[in-house]
This record gives sequence, C-alpha cells and structure tokens, in this order.
Amino acid sequence: MLASAKAKKIQELREARGLSVDELSHRMGVDADTVRRWESADADMDEGSLAQLANTLGVSQDELRHEEDARHHG
Repeated sequence: MLASAKAKKIQELREARGLSVDELSHRMGVDADTVRRWESADADMDEGSLAQLANTLGVSQDELRHEEDARHHG
C-alpha cells in the first residue's frame, strides 16, 4: 500500500534524527496524535504539512512524496 510506505518513511526519518513523536510534533506545531496518524497511515497530510515535515526533517518533499516509487526500484 502506497500510504504505508510513506508512513514508514516518515517514521524512519524521524527516528534517524533522534526525534520522538512529541519532539517532531512540537517542532511542527501540530498535535502528537497527528504525527502518529501520519506514521500509521491513518491520515494523509496536505501539501503544507508535507512541506513543513520535509523542512523539519531536512529532506526534499519529493523524497517523502516519491518514497513509494523508490521501493519498487530496489
């Protein structure tokens, strides 16, 4: 499922940076439950949130958006 690939990528990036769900949500100004929903693929994010997440994690929006494609090539 495409959404779960993106959700897994979000979690992997957050953990790789040593951030807890609470820390990431605080940096983004969103509810911790929102981050949990993104990571469990229970909620999709709008473009503004995607841009903010990419900026917060130090990756490109394309890296978050196209992770699903990358998994099919490896």
